Amino acid sequence: MTSQSAGPQTFNPLLAYDQQTLTVSDCMMGHLIRINRRTQQAEPELARSWRISEDGQILTFNLRPGVKFSDGHPFTADDVVFTFQVLTAPEIDSPVSDLFTFSGKKVTAEKIDDYTVRFAFPSVQAAVERLFDAAPILPKHALEQPYRAGKFQQAWNLGTPPEEIPTPGPFKLKAYIPGQRTILTRNANYWKADATGNRLPYLNEIVFDIDPDKNTRLLKFQKGQTDLLSPVSVEDLHSLSELENNGKIKAVSLGPSLIREILWFNLNERINPNTQKPVVDPAKLHWFKEVKFRQAISHAIDRDAIVRLVFFGKASPLWAFTSSGNKVWFNPHIKQYPYDLDQAKRLLLHAGFRYGAEPGKSLLDPEGNPVEFTLCTNAGNVLRQKMSAIIQEDLARIGIKVGLSFLESKALLAKINASYDYEACLLAIVSGDTDPTSEKNFLLSNGANHWWYPKQLTPATPWEARIDELMNRQAISLDLNERKRLFDEVQVTLSEQLPFIFLVSRHLIVAAKSRIGNLEPAHLPDFVLWNCDRLYFKP
Repeated sequence: MTSQSAGPQTFNPLLAYDQQTLTVSDCMMGHLIRINRRTQQAEPELARSWRISEDGQILTFNLRPGVKFSDGHPFTADDVVFTFQVLTAPEIDSPVSDLFTFSGKKVTAEKIDDYTVRFAFPSVQAAVERLFDAAPILPKHALEQPYRAGKFQQAWNLGTPPEEIPTPGPFKLKAYIPGQRTILTRNANYWKADATGNRLPYLNEIVFDIDPDKNTRLLKFQKGQTDLLSPVSVEDLHSLSELENNGKIKAVSLGPSLIREILWFNLNERINPNTQKPVVDPAKLHWFKEVKFRQAISHAIDRDAIVRLVFFGKASPLWAFTSSGNKVWFNPHIKQYPYDLDQAKRLLLHAGFRYGAEPGKSLLDPEGNPVEFTLCTNAGNVLRQKMSAIIQEDLARIGIKVGLSFLESKALLAKINASYDYEACLLAIVSGDTDPTSEKNFLLSNGANHWWYPKQLTPATPWEARIDELMNRQAISLDLNERKRLFDEVQVTLSEQLPFIFLVSRHLIVAAKSRIGNLEPAHLPDFVLWNCDRLYFKP
């Protein structure tokens, strides 16, 4: 049993955006290829093997014979072709679609026979096999009818009976109790076995309690009511020390993680269709679009104080899009913004801002408007609330008034992804893979998670167009050194333009009852349940 801050938003894996939903989904679904979270290498799953053509544009999968969904229906090439038909359909608008779209052209899947599928890519693609880790395979026999009827986005919702959700993964849905818990039960038809022939998974059930309050999640773990706590907040480590000293639990630190805390300003130029007004106040949008303003904000934030006061030393200052936890793709040679209030003020003055009667106190824009904005983040997230307070105090020192707004996760995501009705946000990027191609949704200007201005029809700025070019070029190069050079430039551009103001990379810490076997925590999510089929309780 474990505990989540929020329940799943859907049981339809192609519509999942948030990590809570993805964690539950990954325990039930299957992929052609899976990224081993410990080795970070691609491994066969529903595909027994694959081969890539010399030009890198054709990928042929040999599927595992004898695999069945939880309802006993056989898994075949028809399910794979159907999945990618749905995944790439514009009307579905799946967040996974961006990964399989290249220069506006979609990947196509062709059935060769019942256990062979051929994928054609519009152009050569680097590390193409890794993309399939993000594409859960759907049962055609269960979802074709709602798809043909135009009701796919309503299928497998939170009210769908469990028996109507057949899965190929280690677990299937047993029950969902709104606001309380999600219960998964063992899939007796799961195809995997261990080295001695024992059928997996070992566990009979996984229960996800829904506990928005972080203290409730901690208390349940301390009382032994849950078995896993992941990730562990640094302020909770001390309260777990006695349990660890008594051998009841084990806490594991993996060092700098792929969880990167960032701040960004809303650079969206859209008009709200309901009010016919800009989604961002034009005067504030003018500030936010000024790169010197963003650079000044970065210089004014004391990252060392955030590391010390919020994370108790269990984090590292962050200057780049990737953290040092990404050993292959991290670029240390990028522009940094050390805490320097004088430099922050110089940048603001150079950009045309000025101060009122008291130098350094009340910052005014060139038209005389006081510079102030509202920063939103998660309600109930103590770490981000503390970070917000430090940022509020830091920016007050350069004359900027920051209001704080703490929103429930669903409401916050709605603002970021749908209404765009906000000014600035503090959140985290959690990478699903170490390869830069997995970051297309964040970095390409038309990406859904290009948070500062998502889903652009054309790049809004020359530097965004350059990032698009670099990301597309690295994605088709088969030379690892060339890909590294191109992605290094992406990181340099981001560090200079600062659409994301990078703050800290928290250290990844997880905890589990000592009697849990095969615990293999990893940097990639889900950090402890990625090998849920092999977890077990020791005698």
